[in-house]
Amino acid sequence: MLVKGMFFISVIALLVVPAIQELEFKVHYSHDQMCALRGTSVVIPCTYYYPERSGNTEVSIQTVKWFWLPDTGPISADSSIYAYHSTESLVSPPFKHRTDYLGNKVRNCRLKMQDLQSSDTGRYYFRFETHPPQTKFTGIPGVDLSVTEPKVILDPPVLYNYVKEGSFVSLTCGFDRCPLSESSFVWYREGQTIRNATSNNLQFNVSSEHSGNYYCATNENSNIKSKAFKLNVKYPPRNTSVSVSPPGEIVPGIPVILTCSSNANPPVSSYTWFKTSRNHVVKSGPEQSLIFENISLHDSGEYYCESINEIGRSVSLAVPLTVNSTMNTIIIVIMGLVAAVNIVILVVVVNVRK
Repeated sequence: MLVKGMFFISVIALLVVPAIQELEFKVHYSHDQMCALRGTSVVIPCTYYYPERSGNTEVSIQTVKWFWLPDTGPISADSSIYAYHSTESLVSPPFKHRTDYLGNKVRNCRLKMQDLQSSDTGRYYFRFETHPPQTKFTGIPGVDLSVTEPKVILDPPVLYNYVKEGSFVSLTCGFDRCPLSESSFVWYREGQTIRNATSNNLQFNVSSEHSGNYYCATNENSNIKSKAFKLNVKYPPRNTSVSVSPPGEIVPGIPVILTCSSNANPPVSSYTWFKTSRNHVVKSGPEQSLIFENISLHDSGEYYCESINEIGRSVSLAVPLTVNSTMNTIIIVIMGLVAAVNIVILVVVVNVRK
């Protein structure tokens, strides 16, 4: 009976010891979530444990590796996207020359990643293999790394970032995936630093000159800028003017074009042409040109235009349009010839007297 009892106890011991040893395999992560700025470096803290002996044999580490999975990816023992592998040739291409194992084959399993990219976002797991026994152990739940970058945000947001001239604008430098505790920032407009802007918030009463591309960055990493944020300032038409083509003397029968030019955002949607001598609308519509295919004498007069967009309107100064008759043109030509002949005669007389 005693022998049977001892046999039973021995069997139980054989079953329990491996179980205890299995529990000794462990990976500890200091953080389950981490956030880092694109282009910078990060160190993932990690410690691992395993039984020092298996029976009378000392346990040794054969392989250490860090593998990556997307946030939504299932954990698999066959995951082969390695951020680090003790066999260097097995490091996956996206991570080559960007990761350093700061740990060892005893307890430390820290991983350093450099030049972080947005595509590095995901969950990282440390796995090690021992011998003997031939054991593969993966540390769960891993570390969720989010790679973020600066982002300019308009508050409150509006469609296509359109704001009306004269309104109050607030731009915030935030982060797209996870928050970072940064206290000092740098702002840029069209590549030029905005002086005295060091807060994550940029506020001003907007004018048309404020239109353009804005960027922000943390002061510590000022070379890592946000993507361009285009601020569109709406303003009414201004500097409206009329030009005449062709310039110079205009005679009946030639084509003449009057063009109404204006600076506006959004662009001018409608133009109206007026003739002051008749004090009435000549033409109205989206075309900015008033075209005379065969201009005549009765088209002479002063013309001005009005440009309109959704914000307001602007009126140009009047421009005179004078159409000379063909006879007037002939007279002018004859007078010019006579004057030229007189000059020639005068020169000849002067030379003869000499």
